[in-house]
Amino acid sequence: IWRIPKNNVMCFGFEDPEKPHVLKWTCVDVKNMANTQNFASLEVDGMGSSSILTLMDNHQICCQIKAEHSTKVIEFTDVKHHILLSKALPKYADGFIQDIKSSMNNNVSLLHEIEVELDDDEQSDPEFVSVKFRVDLLGIAISVVDNISEAISGREILYLQADSWMAEFSQSREGYHEMELKFMSLQVDNHVTKTAHPVLIFCPRIDENEPFLHMSAVRRLQSHTSTYVFCYAAFRILEIDIFLDRRTAETVAQFLYPLKKSDRIGREPEDPSELVYNITSKMASKYAKPNRRAPRDIEKMALTANSGRIYFEELHLHPVRLSLTFTQEWIEWSAADTEGMLLFQFIRGMASIAGAPLTFTSFVVSHAFEAPQAFGRIIGAHYSSQLTKQIFGILGSLTVLALPADFLANVGTGVRDFFYEPINGIIHGPQQFIEGLEAGTQSLARGLVVGVVRGAANVTDVVNSNLAVLTDDNDFIHERELHRRLLTDALSRGATSRTISDSLYLAGASVARGVKSGAMGIVEQPSRYAARHGPVGLLKGVGKALVGAIVKPVVGVGDAAVLMMNHVSEVTSDKDVLLKIPKRLRRALPRVAVDYGGQSVQLVPYDDRAAKAQKIVTAGESLDDIYIGHVSTTTHLIIASEGYLWAIDINSRKPWCLSWDEISHFTMLSGGKVRITIFSQSGLKPYIFKVDDSTTAAEFHQLLSMQVGKMGNCLSNFENIDRIMSIGENANTGSGGFSLPGIKAKQVQHLFGSCNTSRRVAINITAKDDIEVIEQCYERVKKLGSSKSTFFKSLDEEAWNLVSSWGQVYSGLSSRRCITAGFINAAGCDIQVKTSMLVEGGSPCYAIPTKEFDQEQGILYPGGAVLFFGWGVVPSLTQNGRVFMNIETSAFMCDLSDRKSKATYALAMPGFEVGFLEKSYDESGWWAKYWLLVRKE
Repeated sequence: IWRIPKNNVMCFGFEDPEKPHVLKWTCVDVKNMANTQNFASLEVDGMGSSSILTLMDNHQICCQIKAEHSTKVIEFTDVKHHILLSKALPKYADGFIQDIKSSMNNNVSLLHEIEVELDDDEQSDPEFVSVKFRVDLLGIAISVVDNISEAISGREILYLQADSWMAEFSQSREGYHEMELKFMSLQVDNHVTKTAHPVLIFCPRIDENEPFLHMSAVRRLQSHTSTYVFCYAAFRILEIDIFLDRRTAETVAQFLYPLKKSDRIGREPEDPSELVYNITSKMASKYAKPNRRAPRDIEKMALTANSGRIYFEELHLHPVRLSLTFTQEWIEWSAADTEGMLLFQFIRGMASIAGAPLTFTSFVVSHAFEAPQAFGRIIGAHYSSQLTKQIFGILGSLTVLALPADFLANVGTGVRDFFYEPINGIIHGPQQFIEGLEAGTQSLARGLVVGVVRGAANVTDVVNSNLAVLTDDNDFIHERELHRRLLTDALSRGATSRTISDSLYLAGASVARGVKSGAMGIVEQPSRYAARHGPVGLLKGVGKALVGAIVKPVVGVGDAAVLMMNHVSEVTSDKDVLLKIPKRLRRALPRVAVDYGGQSVQLVPYDDRAAKAQKIVTAGESLDDIYIGHVSTTTHLIIASEGYLWAIDINSRKPWCLSWDEISHFTMLSGGKVRITIFSQSGLKPYIFKVDDSTTAAEFHQLLSMQVGKMGNCLSNFENIDRIMSIGENANTGSGGFSLPGIKAKQVQHLFGSCNTSRRVAINITAKDDIEVIEQCYERVKKLGSSKSTFFKSLDEEAWNLVSSWGQVYSGLSSRRCITAGFINAAGCDIQVKTSMLVEGGSPCYAIPTKEFDQEQGILYPGGAVLFFGWGVVPSLTQNGRVFMNIETSAFMCDLSDRKSKATYALAMPGFEVGFLEKSYDESGWWAKYWLLVRKE
């Protein structure tokens, strides 16, 4: 028995913490304590619990359990006659404080004497203000944009979206805080290039009304204390599927690596041996002598551990279920990009894992009173210990063990039921034994059938994948993978179950696709390989076509067999198989030019048309391209991506697509018109699009301006090309012409490339070989001059005659690629030709000038032109016979390829402008024809 005088504080505790902790108390005069029969009691473990003692004069004393810093506190206060129990809990006047130590016992019945002086003039405690706040959000989206890569500026790699948020906070009159947070769904999309899994984190929802994450807490307010007391706290999260592959893991690691090494910026790199010596020396000096002194901040550490505790009357952390899938793949990587990152070595050494289950049980405690750090350690130990126990479960999910594990699981279930069901039935009677025997036999047969059929389907699928790789046809492999992805996605999202007719239809489509691809390969592959490698390539193409003609139909039949076997296993199995195939959210982020140069991703609300445009650009997430923006004209939908410009007719839905380097330039016209001029096999060709208003026209101009640097003739280095080439609205009227500095005669209207026809020009019968073809062309060109009005037209015809004649000299199995490139001096000053050579090819670079050329000095006078010509070797398996030409003059320098390539460019020297009048290519890649015009700025 302890006695607490008025306005005093006493500390006491219990010896046995395992037994109930009960406090029995009364309030009497010390002299008359023996005659007291009125007692009150309460449980000390229940934070917030209270009891009230009524005295003989109807005054009341309240005893309540509270918390103050690191200990539990018992507070005795006066209660007025009219105060009800429900209002007596929250807040009381200053009274007596009783501290109870953390080690408490409860086998001891404690009678505590207290002396209380009642004050009738005290006023009743005020009530708390009732307040309630609620915030509802449709969703929160976070985009992770990678600016590390120099090749792609501002590419979105990850996209997180959480929908239907609800956050609520309320305060009741009784002194309680109620907090609740939940959102319905969560998904993280993976936009890394060529990733194996389009979704990184996926949360399958079985019940649409059940939130993905739900947190709730009820806090009881206490006066004169900073300790948080929670009557109830709970956290619940639904199942999470994580899909990771090596490419994504390395991309994210590279994205985060600059943050890790930021502290080393500005330091000089240390020698590896010196670095190891310094680290070893520091470790030796630190740990060689044991330090028996207490840390300087030991008092602070002790205060932190024993103060600021949190009390949870009930804490519920619901179970957490994860499914982990990791796909290992072979990819090219640069050692320089990953130098010093041990994480990459770990990622590259991991094995593929398919659907490894990780289950963490619930964490439920009552009357927990600990510091936040202690709570964190306890909860962390709870989950880490379970993770350690599930390591073997992860190893069992290795992809190499998936086939036998699935077979054993199905057969094992049947064997278990075969013995368990009859035994369970015989306990109830003979009839139940017969029913159990029947059920067990059916389960055994079902397990055998499902195990064998599903195992055969899995083995067939693996064999088909290897056979598809054997065809060495990337188009076929890509088409098959895309079809399988779309098929699986469609089946997983179907509202009804698949019927046998649906499976037969899909199986027939797979067989037809394999037969069609094999037949098309017989026609296309020989010519394709012959164009690349010549006669040897023709033989290689024929061999691959024959292999594909046999293997591709077999792959199609195998895919059909897999479809049918999966259908049989689904029908036979008594389990409902829920396919959880995640799909990227339809999301598109446009890009805008920034003031400091380059481009940046623009975060805007979801746009359905932008999402559809992104789907077109990426061909249903199967192509590596980036959506930039779109704009609608009166007749077309214009879409800009990182690599292409799309124009889709609104009425016919027919798409028109060109890479940016195939576009010469664009011009804004009056009347809301935009002219886009492209390079074609017959010269520059304009396309005119009309917009409705000035706002759309400005958006269109901004969209094209962002990619102007990729165009062949961007406006910054070659202005007024429309006027020069007469390709405007009056280009085909036959009227007008154009004049340039140094050109003596006004030239008739001519479009370079317009003479490029399929008609072959007959070779002069005196030309016996390739050298004679060049000599005859040289004799004709050196007589041409700008004094004739047909000067430009004649030059273009001579260039095409040279290409056409070359196709007749080297044809069939002896075909060789060639490049014809010419430039016209319209600068009004002399231009010196410094060098002209073939960086790649099988001949010298021949120069064929007009009469305004000084052979000794290599100077082209104003109004003159020079034609360059070169060819490659006969293609073979060891060399592809490519041609790459380099020309350098005092006015410009250029690199020209024999096919469409981003390496083709022309760079003007200071004070000059250069642009392409023509960039024409053979569809089969045998010739390329260029004309450039040089002007003064």
